[in-house]
Amino acid sequence: MRHLKPQIVLARRGELEAINSNPHGKPLRSALTSIAKILVWFMEEWYAHLFQDERNALLICDRYYHDLLVDPIRYLYGGPLWMARLIGELMPQPELWVLLDAPAEILQMRKQEVGRVESARQRQAYLTFVSKRRQHIIVDSAQPLDCVIADVEKAIAGMNYPKAHPESA
Repeated sequence: MRHLKPQIVLARRGELEAINSNPHGKPLRSALTSIAKILVWFMEEWYAHLFQDERNALLICDRYYHDLLVDPIRYLYGGPLWMARLIGELMPQPELWVLLDAPAEILQMRKQEVGRVESARQRQAYLTFVSKRRQHIIVDSAQPLDCVIADVEKAIAGMNYPKAHPESA
């Protein structure tokens, strides 16, 4: 499991970050700093994808770059959104997008990091984003945990991975 990004260049690699109870509480970075940061992030993701991530292994990311597109304020992103979207299209893409979804009221009860209106906006933005991905599943996370786990496991098991072809002699 990898949290958010590899952090090869950026500090704190391997350290667990404290839970940010106020992700919208800091001022945005400048456009130049924001763009520089996502470009470094882009290079780190490709480096990890090419040289660190094990092939044929399940890699689970609880957040991914595309989270920035839904909630740029959380990432203090002050650059142009078109640039963030462009980088997002060029990032290595997951084979399966899994969205754990619940009504905004339930999400708000679980985490009060942002207000009710923002929770509802983000939920809709995630639903819209994920529904445009080629391979995705939206799991009702309001159901019991064992059902959520079973739905995710079923989706992963049902992936259509390319079959290995024996090399010709």
